[in-house]
Amino acid sequence: MQAGDTPEFGPNSDPNEYKRWELTQAIRGYIPPRFRAEIHIPQEVIAWAKAGRGAGGIYLTGPVGTGKTHLGFAALAEWCRITETVPRPARYDTWDTIRFGPTVHTVRATALLDQLRPGSNDARQVVEDCQGACLLFIDDIGAEKPSEWTQEKLYEVVDERYARCLPLIVTSNLPPRSLAEHVGERTASRLAEMCTLVPLTGPDRRRPQ
Repeated sequence: MQAGDTPEFGPNSDPNEYKRWELTQAIRGYIPPRFRAEIHIPQEVIAWAKAGRGAGGIYLTGPVGTGKTHLGFAALAEWCRITETVPRPARYDTWDTIRFGPTVHTVRATALLDQLRPGSNDARQVVEDCQGACLLFIDDIGAEKPSEWTQEKLYEVVDERYARCLPLIVTSNLPPRSLAEHVGERTASRLAEMCTLVPLTGPDRRRPQ
């Protein structure tokens, strides 16, 4: 069966096959179209994904255009397949009385810090969604201009995932040694300990060669 084919139904159909198909479709629907194409996944990232719920973190770093975001989504997809985690956004129950946080949460660092700035009504909920998701993917950390307030909120997110050993994907143009001035010493220290460093090299793939 090809990835896009729908499993056949019938007395001899395999329910597990249909479950795998549903998971594949959910993962594909979660990932933005730009990043759905298959790419090479380094062994360090495959090993991280195979660790499942105890995967810790990976830190994908390199110059602009080396494919960090694309690889981040590929890592996310691989982790979801291995753990059989269906990526879902936050949602309410049928009666809109109980809110369920996201199973997988992806956010650009600039957008995240905008949501965490003083005066935001949803800042607490944003922090809790990032803390509680089965997998968190923060894209392009270090591109933002954080304040002391947003550094503290980002620390809350990272420290909770650090303490609970929850999986985390981070992409950044910055090497870990340059991260502290953007996110604070405490956050940078925890990221350095919990994340496997995966450096990416090469020319800017977005520019014609």
